[in-house]
Amino acid sequence: MQRPLTGQIALRLGGLLLLVLFCLVALATWIKELANDRARAIQLASAREHYAVVLTDLDRRWGREAFNLKTRIEAQEILDASGQRNEKLLTYLISHGSSIEFPSLRIEKTNGEVIAAYDYARHVDPKVKLSPNQLNTWIQNADDGKLYLVIRQFIWLGKENGYLVLFKPMDHAMLTQITYPGTRLSLWWQGKALASSDGEEGLAKTSAGFAKPENGEQSATLSWTGPETELTPRLLVEMQASDLIMASQIARPVVLFFFVTLISVAIAFASLWLRATRQLDALLQADKRFGALGAIDESVAEELRHAQTGPVESLRQLADSLERHMSRPPAGSDSEGSSYPPRNN
Repeated sequence: MQRPLTGQIALRLGGLLLLVLFCLVALATWIKELANDRARAIQLASAREHYAVVLTDLDRRWGREAFNLKTRIEAQEILDASGQRNEKLLTYLISHGSSIEFPSLRIEKTNGEVIAAYDYARHVDPKVKLSPNQLNTWIQNADDGKLYLVIRQFIWLGKENGYLVLFKPMDHAMLTQITYPGTRLSLWWQGKALASSDGEEGLAKTSAGFAKPENGEQSATLSWTGPETELTPRLLVEMQASDLIMASQIARPVVLFFFVTLISVAIAFASLWLRATRQLDALLQADKRFGALGAIDESVAEELRHAQTGPVESLRQLADSLERHMSRPPAGSDSEGSSYPPRNN
């Protein structure tokens, strides 16, 4: 009788522990996902605010640099002598090297005639049409597919006003300069990604993952500052940071808690099982000795007391019943009460 009972209890206890383990894993997974989702939302909101400020600062910086460059060119009287404009402009720009924000520029008359130009790589199309009051625009060069911000400033040509037209390439390098770890930037124009802070590899990944710039759980889009039109570029911010809580980090406390629970249950169950076994064994010993003696002696009474104080209620009731049965005179005995005949075991 003990083996089937032991196996049944062990099976149910094992099932209970597996249920506890499953609940712990489910709870830990839910907490991990909840914490990671919250962390991603906070990081994304912070990134959106950061890059909104960055775009505003870029426009302010480029506008200030365009004005300063115009002022320096006018102060050097580079454009006063019509026959030497291009040479003087080239000498001035080369002497300043990389300090110039705009690697390509044009000097034009108000009628659109180009009177001087500088292009470090000779790939920008000089034919840019702006309305009389328009100060900037966006163009995509047909040769290399790059997007350029075009800024126009009035400039004094010596005898008349003209235009200083500046070209700022919106390429991989520009995005790399403004990005920070844990994010990837891509510049979209007219529904297509043109540049990425991770270069060509990042551009390929972004193009494969997004059909258009859109807000998501790990992405945010910002329009470039200024009036928003169909020609306004959009900046897509992708979060690349790892999760706040990894599965390996949360597995350790789960496993530790489960083993503590397992050991605690095992100790409690072993203690209870040992006491119950001793209670049952006391009953068996009392019945065996009573069967051999046919009467209750001190040893039988002691074993019955052990059984009556054990942890199992049904065994305590059985001990009480057995004690009453042993104390009852057998049928056919005299009034003095004879001893029971020995049992045949």
